[in-house]
Amino acid sequence: MKFFIKGLRNSQTQQICLNAKNVDQLKKKAYALGIVPIEITPLDSKKFSLKSFLPYHQELLLSFRQISFMINAALPIDEILTHMITSTHHPKIKSMYEGILKELSLGSSLAKAFSKFKHIVGEMRISMIEVGQNSGSLAEIFSLLSDEIEQSIKDIASFKKKLFYPCIVFICIFIAFGILNATVIPEFIALFQDIGLALPFATKTLIIAADVFQKWGISILIFMFLFGFFLQYPLKKYKSIAQKFHQYILKIPLIGKIFLYRDLHHYLLTFYLSQKTGLDIKICLKNAHTSIKNTYLKNILNQVHFSIQKGENLSKAISQAKIFSPIAQGLILAGEKSGNLEKMLEMSSFYYKELYTQKLDNFSQWIEPVMTLLIGALVLWFGLGVLMPMWSLNYFEF
Repeated sequence: MKFFIKGLRNSQTQQICLNAKNVDQLKKKAYALGIVPIEITPLDSKKFSLKSFLPYHQELLLSFRQISFMINAALPIDEILTHMITSTHHPKIKSMYEGILKELSLGSSLAKAFSKFKHIVGEMRISMIEVGQNSGSLAEIFSLLSDEIEQSIKDIASFKKKLFYPCIVFICIFIAFGILNATVIPEFIALFQDIGLALPFATKTLIIAADVFQKWGISILIFMFLFGFFLQYPLKKYKSIAQKFHQYILKIPLIGKIFLYRDLHHYLLTFYLSQKTGLDIKICLKNAHTSIKNTYLKNILNQVHFSIQKGENLSKAISQAKIFSPIAQGLILAGEKSGNLEKMLEMSSFYYKELYTQKLDNFSQWIEPVMTLLIGALVLWFGLGVLMPMWSLNYFEF
């Protein structure tokens, strides 16, 4: 069981989270660390909870915003984390802050403590926290990160909203096809075979599809699931395979540009946020690089960082990457010449956000009529496959 201890060590107040079977064992552990317990609060033990599978980004956003407010109020960081533990409800976020408080009590820095939960917070945000820790601007960093998380939540919600209708239609088509193959088609097949009726092409293809679906349907689904599951291993293990795979994704019609503009938007947005805090351009590029999910783009944008290290200016390094549009390159060049790079980065980020939204809308406009045509084609196929033999019965001699 996990406990939260508030006690004294060397005449100073200490707060720490410890695991113990009972209170007596907990006190022994606290005394071994030189802490005299004053207040002991049991925390929720790690149990299986369905809440753990719920999205946690909204909770992370609210907690980061509260941390920013409390730092501005000059509250000590251990007290802030204690408040986060008691006020958050998502098991992952609560467990994260418990672990961070424990790491701090063992002497770790705030950024190092957050790095233990990279899978929740993200590498880019941890880099920003480290910058805020070193520069003394943690309140501003957490405020900027909360804005960035809020924008990310909106982008994900918009993307899901656009895909909701096509996914529902596809699932309904799949279910309808399965029901027809399991109940309707076998009855008609038996009838037509008994009377020896010559079957049209539409009916023959329907029978073949029904036969494949009944015999191999479950096996095909299992194979697709296992293929998708095991595909993750080479993508994580071999960088070259991941880059090729992500490169092909960017070339897919309709959706490739969506992923490209999304990542470039995140790259420039992170660059802008880092620049806003007054960081060195090399650190800004490093933080921006961690926001990219596509490994192929990561490799290309890594060359921008190398070019800056060689002494080239940002606009030239960006142009050599050959993935930014002339408009974005022009904005960055204008920002360099005018000394207002921060504003131009913000405008470039907004520009790619608009392109991302536009491509997402175009995808939605294309996918809806395509799905409608697909439904119509399947209904026509089912109708012809079933009705054409029945029409032939009028001319059949029994």
